[in-house]
Amino acid sequence: MKKIVINLKRREDRKKQFLEKNAFLSDVQWLDAFDAKDLTHEKLLKKGMDTNRLWRDPYKNRKITRGEIGCFISHATAWQHCMQVNEPIMVFEDDAIVNQELWDEKFLTGLADVFNFVYLGHKENEPQDAIELTGNLVEPGYAYNLHAYIITPAAAKILLSTPIVKNIIPVDDYVAIMKRNLKMAALKTDVANQASREQLGTDVEPVSEEDWFVDFTVHPVTVGTDRKKCVPLNDSAMLKHIQVKNLGRNVDWFQDMSGTGGGMKINLMQEYLKTLPDHDVVLFVDAYDVFFADDLKTITERYLGFNTKVLFSAESNCWPDTSIAEQFPEAHTKYRWLNSGTYIGRVDELKKIFADEIDARGDDQYYCHMQFLSGKFDIKLDYEGYIFITHEEQVSRNGTQLFNPVTNTFGCIYHGNGGEEAKRKFDALYRMFYPKFPTLYIPAYGKFDVINKDMLVVDFMTQSQCEDLINIADKHGNWSSLNYDKFPAQEIRMKQLGLWQELEKHWQKHLYPIIEEYWSPIEMYGLRDAFVMRYAMDTQTSLANHHDASLVTGSVKLNDDYEGAELIFSRQNVSNADVAVGRAILFPGQVTHGHECVPLKSGVKYSLTMWSSRYPGDVGG
Repeated sequence: MKKIVINLKRREDRKKQFLEKNAFLSDVQWLDAFDAKDLTHEKLLKKGMDTNRLWRDPYKNRKITRGEIGCFISHATAWQHCMQVNEPIMVFEDDAIVNQELWDEKFLTGLADVFNFVYLGHKENEPQDAIELTGNLVEPGYAYNLHAYIITPAAAKILLSTPIVKNIIPVDDYVAIMKRNLKMAALKTDVANQASREQLGTDVEPVSEEDWFVDFTVHPVTVGTDRKKCVPLNDSAMLKHIQVKNLGRNVDWFQDMSGTGGGMKINLMQEYLKTLPDHDVVLFVDAYDVFFADDLKTITERYLGFNTKVLFSAESNCWPDTSIAEQFPEAHTKYRWLNSGTYIGRVDELKKIFADEIDARGDDQYYCHMQFLSGKFDIKLDYEGYIFITHEEQVSRNGTQLFNPVTNTFGCIYHGNGGEEAKRKFDALYRMFYPKFPTLYIPAYGKFDVINKDMLVVDFMTQSQCEDLINIADKHGNWSSLNYDKFPAQEIRMKQLGLWQELEKHWQKHLYPIIEEYWSPIEMYGLRDAFVMRYAMDTQTSLANHHDASLVTGSVKLNDDYEGAELIFSRQNVSNADVAVGRAILFPGQVTHGHECVPLKSGVKYSLTMWSSRYPGDVGG
């Protein structure tokens, strides 16, 4: 019988061992395994494949890994080969070691006349469901390990006839589940075993954070009603390239949070979750006493390593009800109790956790305590602060990372929960990571997002820099429009504010390269004009549809605590409503991207508009 051995090209060590240990085997052919080491969800979709995004390992409660996807695709390729040659084959993984003393190829070949799938070695997960067959055979209950098996064309056709390539799960689980459609058997006494992972390692199981496969979107969310109190959170998020959606924008808050409260956060989250797919993930952080010390990729990969649907932070005090403290399970650190100020979890499970009603004036932390203690939900606590670190006086900056010496752990997010002492610690720690910026702008480092054809978004300013510019403009005053402007607005030129040269240098260094690469062979001739704009209910509330006297225009929203006044690009069906404060939209200004500011409904809106020169010597303002 033909024997197919699956092997990654980069794992010559495995191939060498297989040949040494199984030298007596004949008719061996090698199949290049699919290497998923650098596979992304986008790349998988382009191949016409997808994962089952709701799947979790039934025994480890974890998501799929890159290696498991590669393993599935590799075995599916072997099944396709079986159908092409139209005869039974043996399939081996390159870590299989065959017991020559037990090897009886004639007997094994004959099994393919009776069964269409035979495990030559397996691990039984559900022995109570296994059924004894004749001789050295058993019908497995739920078997793992596909390091050695026999498959017939009939079985290969069955396994490939389902829409599994659009719903990939680990191949061991898929074959085990498909047992009901196959005539399956397994040898009671394995004739093939796997080499130890201590010897050869693994390309399938998660060894590092990089091994997880991210097939979902993470939605960072907060609830903050006071724009200026959100500065530490938003500045740190911007500098870590994280866009946080504020569910509290333009919401009336009637609590000072000096005591219990926060039920409104749960209610707002309940509504927000209704808008998201069940397989996506939400990262929630409080608005006024949290900052990011690491990026979203690291946070996501660490979350996956916890093997849970929902992870809450943990703190050293049981608050607000100390009487329930002993109901919490013992912890191996002093951070034993759930803190609801930071958590990350899958949407479907969060919907269940937050399904119960809570009064807007109720306490969100007590609510979450009760849900955790009920035992009904898939929740874990981050006892060591691997992602979330709550208030701790000993926490410091170690190199570029947030370090808690109490648990000897580097965390990603700091939450300064507590009273005045905690606030002082938070402020000091925040300034260690994010000292006051000497400039008005942040480097783009060539990174940008495409929100529509010929429309880019780049990180441009932090919230604190936006606040500084607003304060400078308001202090200067004299908001007015140019007397020759066909579309007049309330403006102050950056030249009037003494900020032109710094802005011009920033464009030259950070935006020109992005623009000239994306719109090649465009050539930038300089910055033509730039001005801060102000919309208010007692002055100007809107701006009619117009084009700009600009080759490429940049537009930055400086605040968002107002209603209405969205910047609308009707031809592109694009709005800046969901573009974060401080991010710059870049677009061709003269012809294709007409835009308008729809009427302001309440509050005051500030924005920064930047025009670039259309030809050498084109200077305005």
